[in-house]
Amino acid sequence: MNAGVISTHATIQANTNGSPRIRGSRRFASTTPTVRASVGIKAHRTASGRVGIGCSVPASGGRSSSGEPAKVVSVKSYATPYVTTDAGALAGAVVLRPSAAVDRLPPIKGEPAPIADRAQEQHDVLVARLRSLGVTVHEIRPVSEAPTESLVADCALMLPHGAVIARPSQIERRAEVLAVEKHLDERGIPIVGRIEAPGLLDATDVALAQDRVFVGVPRPGVAFRHRSNELGRKQLEAIVTQQNYRVVELAIAADVPRLRSVFSLAGEDTVIAAPDKVDLVAASGLRVVELPRGEELAAGVVALGERRVVANLRFRESIAIMRKAKIAVEALDLWEFGKAGFGPFALVLALKRG
Repeated sequence: MNAGVISTHATIQANTNGSPRIRGSRRFASTTPTVRASVGIKAHRTASGRVGIGCSVPASGGRSSSGEPAKVVSVKSYATPYVTTDAGALAGAVVLRPSAAVDRLPPIKGEPAPIADRAQEQHDVLVARLRSLGVTVHEIRPVSEAPTESLVADCALMLPHGAVIARPSQIERRAEVLAVEKHLDERGIPIVGRIEAPGLLDATDVALAQDRVFVGVPRPGVAFRHRSNELGRKQLEAIVTQQNYRVVELAIAADVPRLRSVFSLAGEDTVIAAPDKVDLVAASGLRVVELPRGEELAAGVVALGERRVVANLRFRESIAIMRKAKIAVEALDLWEFGKAGFGPFALVLALKRG
């Protein structure tokens, strides 16, 4: 555990009858107006409000080239606010089924490479489970054979009044970002900001709370091969502060792929975290459910709603800890993605949370 965490978070602390340690206190929410901004550019307000239902019809006036009446395709759309916190009730999401190239994802230390057909099966189960729970799941068609293509949550960050388009640290992922942006446009979701060159930002290096945006940064003296940079983080700060969020940086270990791998919101005032991998001193006011060494990546959950999450089935000890903390867990086998350090959080881009 990180030194100083207990003293910093000590308003609630319990460890009785095998219950997990939970620390913290309440915090307050705020409203979030919509803006678009980047570093060096003055923020200006953009239009927001309820988005109507979009229909796709041919330019010829409702007839196809064969002369038959054209089919009108209704497009599911959502009203603002879209997402105010990562812990809101998940209503709509974007996914992308992995291709055979997923077996080229570099594995974390001590793990073999992912197996593509198993990854596809696991992804199918995830999508089916989300739909069975009432989530509207939109599937994007593949645009490349990149191994990272199914990690859609890296491409954009949803805020109350629209999306921030990320600029992933891996240059080969730019086509994936364009595909996600195109899909957001088709859904009528406005773009309220974007990370511009030379800024870099992987959207899953960001966790959204009611009044704060947590951003993963390197621990002092630690360098990353692929990581969001300071320019990208400053651009993000320029956008979110105009929506009444404040940015809080959390230092993470060098072997952590993304902040969300080891730090995820599970409720309005509750976070699931691996204290050996992320410095929690700056996360004051949150109740922290701590996960044990060896299962740090179990924190990479995706929230379904208040104290309800999807977690990787392989982390049995951590799942038991979450449940003792009164967090309802949908446990699914997603280990082919876990081999590369990614959890459910990376596979689901939330479009709408209640």
